[in-house]
Amino acid sequence: MEIRNNDPGAVQYGNFFNYYQFSDATERVKLLPDADIWLPALIDGESQGDKPYFILDVGCNCGVLTQLMHKYLKERLRRTVKVLGVDIDPRLIQRATAENESPEDVSYACVDVLDDAAFESVKTYMKENDLQKFDAICCYSITMWIHLNHHDQGLRFFLQKLSNLAELLVVEPQPWKCYQKAERRLKKAGEIFPLFLELKWRSDVDLQIQNYLEESLDRRKLFESAPTKWQRKICFYR
Repeated sequence: MEIRNNDPGAVQYGNFFNYYQFSDATERVKLLPDADIWLPALIDGESQGDKPYFILDVGCNCGVLTQLMHKYLKERLRRTVKVLGVDIDPRLIQRATAENESPEDVSYACVDVLDDAAFESVKTYMKENDLQKFDAICCYSITMWIHLNHHDQGLRFFLQKLSNLAELLVVEPQPWKCYQKAERRLKKAGEIFPLFLELKWRSDVDLQIQNYLEESLDRRKLFESAPTKWQRKICFYR
């Protein structure tokens, strides 16, 4: 991770090294719903059994929220929860691995989700665990960074790629004012997001994401959390 202009917030991919110093992960966990939202509706006579619940946490940073989410769900689902956390920054993954409190259930890998070669490690994890899909894929506050670096079509591709591998898709979009702040900080540091002015999804980007998931990817929103202090809502789509 390169710190530009001595500003740790001027990053291109959202890979803040001190992210959880200003974004309390425990407050995010309090907004998560109970077990019934995380689990699929059962057909009469069907049982979840003892099958582990598998999660892919995309943009996991140094793993603080990943660890808390694992504990939260393990307690509520009352079954084994397995999490693969991935992030684009190898130093954050190294830190997450070193601070991993549950290595038997939680693992980490350095992956750029939009890089097919890098994403093979996720496919390998799925094969090793005999997964056709993850029970849930979580994208907490990362859609903006995909959007700023890969344009509207890149964000749509990202959502489609993950939707194809998820029973439940959890998305926490950033509002447009966060885009403007990220653009200003990077510009002040002497760099720019070259695609910023070309984005068509702008002031109502969270609604655009919702419409795309519901209308193009045939998902239904089951739950929307109260807003965080950053005015972001965690949305669950099945």
